[in-house]
Amino acid sequence: MMRYNPTAMYVPGKQLIIADTLSKHPQATVTQEISELTNEIEAYEKAIHESWPISPTKLDMVKQQTLQDAELQMVQNYVMSGWPKYAAKVPNKVKDYYTSRQHLTVSKGLVLYGDRIVVPRMMRSEMLQRIHDGHQGIVKCRERARCSVWWPGVSKHIQDAVSTCKDCQESKPIQKREPLITTPLPSCPWKRVAADICELNKQNLLVVVDYFSRYIEIAYLNDMSGETTRAKLKNIFARWGCPNELVTDNGPQFSGRAFVQFSKEYDFRHITSSPHYPQANGEAERAVQTAKRILKQTDPFLALLVYRPTPLQATGVSPAQIMLGRQIRTTVPTLEANLQPGWPDLHK
Repeated sequence: MMRYNPTAMYVPGKQLIIADTLSKHPQATVTQEISELTNEIEAYEKAIHESWPISPTKLDMVKQQTLQDAELQMVQNYVMSGWPKYAAKVPNKVKDYYTSRQHLTVSKGLVLYGDRIVVPRMMRSEMLQRIHDGHQGIVKCRERARCSVWWPGVSKHIQDAVSTCKDCQESKPIQKREPLITTPLPSCPWKRVAADICELNKQNLLVVVDYFSRYIEIAYLNDMSGETTRAKLKNIFARWGCPNELVTDNGPQFSGRAFVQFSKEYDFRHITSSPHYPQANGEAERAVQTAKRILKQTDPFLALLVYRPTPLQATGVSPAQIMLGRQIRTTVPTLEANLQPGWPDLHK
């Protein structure tokens, strides 16, 4: 019964179907069975104490600190006399112990959580340091604590201690990636565009996307020369105008003196992403994925026609509405009123 907190209930004798043991007249002497049971309990307690990886000196110190810890003394009283039925009646000082009350016992001046020592508050920082000796990770430190010690929130305290350990941070084999920084949204369509080159079915394609509307332009490249790429970009700029900024990677088609001269003639700022780091040009990379999905269709032009008037989750309206100020007609029947010019709420 050491691990339980039983409640005694009175039942009148006339309601007892059979006579219970406690209603018998007790014997004045201790029987052999009771003596053997007491010895077994003491042996069990001794085995638990000896299994703790703690020296007798440190164990005496824990007992002394437990006597001086008002919080644990209050827990001891509740363990011995019984906990209140409702948590609201428990003092705030020991409310953290209430949810674990079924696991708490008292043995030889110590408060135990199962077979683990409940560490007094004054010794917890020292115990945290000892648990983290050797600078092991969070999981192993928790496993080490489960062998011998406990207090409310010990798992969270171990996590905080390991996470803020300077030596552990310096010796980490792999550092976590920095969080991605969201690109600021331009104030109007075709102000900032991205371009990238992809290959599909042995055919090279130039994909250009508008950051504001997600409107996609796709152009076939006869070759991978910078002159052909610039010609396709000029063709697209002739339809939609010169952007303020063009974002590309550091491919040979977008580098060199000729492309610098092209950016000056068409009056746009050329921004390049970091080499071997395509995530920096994420908008173009995402547009390339969409373009490849479109071009894999049986009729890629029809697929592109369907994409442009379809509302996007990011904006709530279609790329065509933002770029053209109107919906474009597709193969799906629609009312004439839906095709009339009308700008969406660009601020929204």
